[in-house]
Amino acid sequence: MGSPISRALLFLILAGALTTYSFWIYRRIELAVPAARRLAIVRSVTLVLVLLLLFDPRLPMSTTGGDSGRWILLDGSLSMTATGADDTTPSAVARARAQELEDQGWTVVQFGNGRVTTHADGAGSTHDGLVSELAPVLRTAAESGAREVRVLSDMRFTDRVAIQATLEELPVSVEFEDLSRTTWNAGIGRLTVTDVRQPSDRPNAEIEVFGGVPGDSLAVEIYEEDQLVARVAAVAPAAGLRATASIELPAASESGRRRYVARVAGESDDGFASDDEAVTYANIGYEAGALVLVSAVPDWEPRYLLPVLADVTGLPSAGYLRVGPDRFVTLGAASDRGVPVDSATVRRAAADAALLVMHGLSSDTEPWMTTITGRAGRRLVLPSDAAGAAAVGLVTGGPEGGEWYASPDVPTSPIAGALAGVDLQGFPPLSGVMIPEVRSSLPPLQVQLRGAGTPESAFGLVDRDDGRVAVALASGFWRWAMRQQGHEAYRRIWSGVAGWLLADEQVVAAEPRPSEWVFARGEEVAWSVGGDSMSLRIIVEGVSGVVTDTTLQGGASTTTPGLAPGAYGYVVEAERGDTISSGRFDVAEGSLEMLPAAEVPELPLELNTVADMGDRLGRPIRTSPWPYLLLIMLLCGEWVVRRRSGLR
Repeated sequence: MGSPISRALLFLILAGALTTYSFWIYRRIELAVPAARRLAIVRSVTLVLVLLLLFDPRLPMSTTGGDSGRWILLDGSLSMTATGADDTTPSAVARARAQELEDQGWTVVQFGNGRVTTHADGAGSTHDGLVSELAPVLRTAAESGAREVRVLSDMRFTDRVAIQATLEELPVSVEFEDLSRTTWNAGIGRLTVTDVRQPSDRPNAEIEVFGGVPGDSLAVEIYEEDQLVARVAAVAPAAGLRATASIELPAASESGRRRYVARVAGESDDGFASDDEAVTYANIGYEAGALVLVSAVPDWEPRYLLPVLADVTGLPSAGYLRVGPDRFVTLGAASDRGVPVDSATVRRAAADAALLVMHGLSSDTEPWMTTITGRAGRRLVLPSDAAGAAAVGLVTGGPEGGEWYASPDVPTSPIAGALAGVDLQGFPPLSGVMIPEVRSSLPPLQVQLRGAGTPESAFGLVDRDDGRVAVALASGFWRWAMRQQGHEAYRRIWSGVAGWLLADEQVVAAEPRPSEWVFARGEEVAWSVGGDSMSLRIIVEGVSGVVTDTTLQGGASTTTPGLAPGAYGYVVEAERGDTISSGRFDVAEGSLEMLPAAEVPELPLELNTVADMGDRLGRPIRTSPWPYLLLIMLLCGEWVVRRRSGLR
């Protein structure tokens, strides 16, 4: 707010106004009591103290205490462990230098990953931070009373702009000691492999690389599980930049969720191994987050329903028709159909679906279909009997025979807007109507036996905590789609149902599983769980023994502590011990710590030195607990005296 003199003048003017206001209140507004003068003094001191905290002056500090005002900021990021051409690491040099300065009275503080650690807490003992952000630590040092700061780092900072602004703003003398070594390093910043719908399709891989000698070629090997499947060459970019390379991989050896790894090849002199590998997963035979339709019986409905839902939702779509035990064929145009797939692939597709459509569900379908339909997630169910509807908690009677015609009156319901203006008369009748035991107060669409009976709902909408469910209580809608005049009505009905299902913001996986298949190093592992609590066991792949054994709380966001980099397997069990789901995930070792070029930040043209900082030295008053304690005491004291004096 300007120069120190103008700030002081403004403070005095405002303090005088607040003091005058306090005495005016107690002399002119409040009832006259003997303690009015003392109360006015307490009120004015309280307001002036609040004003002082807003202006935030610096308290003069003495150097006779334990803190000399000289701080060593020791970089604790992972890049400090990179081995240089002289076989030394910045970490080793930094520890020796920090010990030397600590013996001279400096306070050693380690920073990295948003943490600040003093020497007493183990500063310098580990270097595992994944982010080198210096600006917040400089502010912390200034607010804690530091006057001289010396930064020991390899200078690979990610917040250079913020550092420059902080150096110009803070009243702290800062020096940098560049400990970077001449290091050869090439790394992989990102690996993605596309999902493919057919096991015979070839997935595409995209790799992002950095480091190396600019202009040279970097060789990267790609593995499917443990099998080398491709090599790709990428041109090394300039320092601090990334380059992208793409390649079409061979068809996967198996369907399902496959693990792909990219590794920098043939670089034995790489000084930093933590960025030499990247891992990802790809779904072979299906896409994650798609619209998936599974039909347990041959019928015309999926042929018309799947393209309509895919069009109105905009989701990638896949359909599977059961043609035999453990055998499904894909739905769609003949040119899009591939070889038959097994039930395991279809089950994984259903578990990872954003919207699952289960057609023909009945008491005769395979048990896994009923189980996965009843789990958490968005569901559209077209059952064949009451058992199919009961899988999602809707109790109905058996299919009623006869011809059921749509009622021309569209009742108020969540999908009424989609049916506005649609003439439902003249369409072929529906069949197999199942009447629920508890009738909905807002039926989306009503049908009547022979067009004159009691209106019954053609759909049941269930708003569950773990995902919305829509149940078609009648069959034969495909007859509408076969007629030219029925196309619009057919589309409107299913568009309204899909819109209601997807309007629910909560997304819960059908099977309890990790929310991601690859977690960043140091990140907590998040889990997608339904409404029931379940037990979880996490094991290291290829190693016997349980790493984590805990309970996942249903209906809530659940996380488990971060794990060391590596491949892990998991098993989720119900309370009675039955296995609900199992699989694997990775904690990536990859790091972008070596991506920023080693560069010493530029110091301001007008250097901050201890000699010229003058009254800017000291600790901000807002960082001291005493003003707040005094403020509480003044407020409590004024309240007590007011009550004892008869004031409210």
